[in-house]
Amino acid sequence: MPDAATVASDHPMPHILFISDLHLSPATPAIMQQFQRFLDSDVLKQADALYILGDLFDAWIGDDDPSPFAAQVREMLHEAGSHTNLYFQHGNRDFLLGEDFARAANMTLLPEEQVIQVADEPVLLLHGDQLCTDDRDYQQAR
Repeated sequence: MPDAATVASDHPMPHILFISDLHLSPATPAIMQQFQRFLDSDVLKQADALYILGDLFDAWIGDDDPSPFAAQVREMLHEAGSHTNLYFQHGNRDFLLGEDFARAANMTLLPEEQVIQVADEPVLLLHGDQLCTDDRDYQQAR
């Protein structure tokens, strides 16, 4: 998989998609179904890259989660990653997602801040919670 900084420069007009804050959980099956339809869609299959900018999960307890839910999401992403480059940036709810899950899900982990080129313009990717500077308790916990 190409690195995140160069995928956009491989094509003059890349087709790049961005999502964030899906907050997937076993308690939200309708959101899971919509996410599955999106991953199976021609829109995604024709994209050069999908950037998942945090909080894909409502909570992530770790890559060793043996639940059927974790396995289902991993398999869904793995399949999508077979035709589209997937990149993942941590959010405040899934910061424990690690290399093991990312590798099994066919995703590339990104740092907390990543600059990519889109149509010859630099674009800063971040989840955004670090911009909540007035929330001192949250910033201290980070």
